[in-house]
Amino acid sequence: MLRDSLRWLRRGSALLLAGVMLCGAAGCGDKDKEGNAQPTQEVQPTISGADVTGEAAPTQEAAEPIQDAQTTPEPTEPAKEVRTDFYISSIDEELPSMYEYWKDYFSIGIAITKGELLNELKGELIIQQANSMTCGNEMKPDALLDRTATMSEGTETCPVLKFGSCDAMLQFCMDNGIKMRGHTLVWHSQTPDWFFMEGYSNKPDAVFATREVMLERMENYIRLVMEYVNTTYPGVVYAWDVVNEAIAPGDGGEDGMRMSDSFWYQTIGPDFVEKAFEYARKYADAEQKLFYNDFNTYDTQKRIAILNLVNKIKEQGNIDGIGMQSHIGMSSPSLLDYEETIRKFGETGLEVQITELDISLDSDTEEDFLKEGTRYKRLFTTFKNLVDSGAANITNVTFWGLTDDGSWLNKDGKRYPLLFNRVLETKPAFWGVILDDGIPLF
Repeated sequence: MLRDSLRWLRRGSALLLAGVMLCGAAGCGDKDKEGNAQPTQEVQPTISGADVTGEAAPTQEAAEPIQDAQTTPEPTEPAKEVRTDFYISSIDEELPSMYEYWKDYFSIGIAITKGELLNELKGELIIQQANSMTCGNEMKPDALLDRTATMSEGTETCPVLKFGSCDAMLQFCMDNGIKMRGHTLVWHSQTPDWFFMEGYSNKPDAVFATREVMLERMENYIRLVMEYVNTTYPGVVYAWDVVNEAIAPGDGGEDGMRMSDSFWYQTIGPDFVEKAFEYARKYADAEQKLFYNDFNTYDTQKRIAILNLVNKIKEQGNIDGIGMQSHIGMSSPSLLDYEETIRKFGETGLEVQITELDISLDSDTEEDFLKEGTRYKRLFTTFKNLVDSGAANITNVTFWGLTDDGSWLNKDGKRYPLLFNRVLETKPAFWGVILDDGIPLF
């Protein structure tokens, strides 16, 4: 019923629009013969963060040409239509595909939860728009570790895991030819406290297991996850976030490491990150890429600490890329700072992936939605320019959520950070991502 209602709503809007626009006026830039916009065919201004004025470069003025009266004038190109209708229902399946648009640059991913994927319409939209997917919570340690089974069937160094939380999502990817980013193996958050305690105790007076025990638990956990996924769903996971958010300058840890709230650091020590990548390389399939993932990577101190860490792991041959979470605002960080971080990461020779992109917006006015579209357009123009110039090997951009109402940012108030609204209509943000002419760049 929802599909039929939305379709009739869309058709009614289309009839109204047809009264004032020519058929086909909703074009969004140059298209290939299948209707897909091509980023390599359109001319985009080069921008570099906030240092953009939008002024055209001066050109030498030419004398006005004299038209020969006997010469037939050259035909002129018709004026290019510019999109004005940004709210298109995805149920009509008339949308350009983001992953097709950017196929010569990077893959496009969407993070989704198991509950959302039960919605057939959302599943169809993901298939249409993305060729990469991330489980929002379903592959994190607290979703996979089974304490009851561990206490009865496990050993002091080898826990028992369950995969019911993510099986359906992995199968969805396998059935639809979508690749998955495995998120995440080692993280101080969303890993249950009992996993770090002697005897897996959950009592208030429990004490930490020894370093030696925790190293074995870490290795066995990584091994069990990778063996299950790679055997049951071969070829689906193409990248793993091996360690997440291990850097927190000012927290007191060695070399800027997160210490105060990280039981990994407290039980193993500052080399737990290196050991995690060592184990991950040992059990990963040959074609799978290993990433370090973090937030606020554009902060100078944090960026330096991350670079020191990943360069050390790179020397050991155990890392392939850096993940920039990219939960950003409408004005912060500046694109200049954001671009500088991508350039610095690119200089390592490692892949760069934008792993959790959203733009926090707390207003739902038409004016602010258009500004959000501009922010997305400038961001993706920056990605394009960095790839074109060879400054960074950006291999994936993943949005942290599909629709505004499902965003994690709503936990402290309504936010509108993503590309689709709750009835699966595109917002200006969607058209900004595919560099549509209707979205202003400035």
